[in-house]
Amino acid sequence: MKPHEVMKERSAAVEHAFYDLLGTCDEYRGAVQELLATERSAEAPRDQLVHRLEQLSGRISRIIAILEDDALTEMLPMLDRLFTLERAERGEDI
Repeated sequence: MKPHEVMKERSAAVEHAFYDLLGTCDEYRGAVQELLATERSAEAPRDQLVHRLEQLSGRISRIIAILEDDALTEMLPMLDRLFTLERAERGEDI
């Protein structure tokens, strides 16, 4: 397999895993928000539980921000420039 073919395949795997992870993080955030809403609307909300769920909500939000801002910013050019490997194999410079 040629280098650009190997990297195209590996890049597709990274992209798939990345978006799967984002989806999982969104599900996690949704679960935390649902639990928070339920606990806050309870007759006697448990302050400690609310506090811990709020911490989890903040952490998953930061993870999502890192993925969307930092990781995606690095990944998109990797995917966009895969064609340069094929050209480099042929000795072409862009």
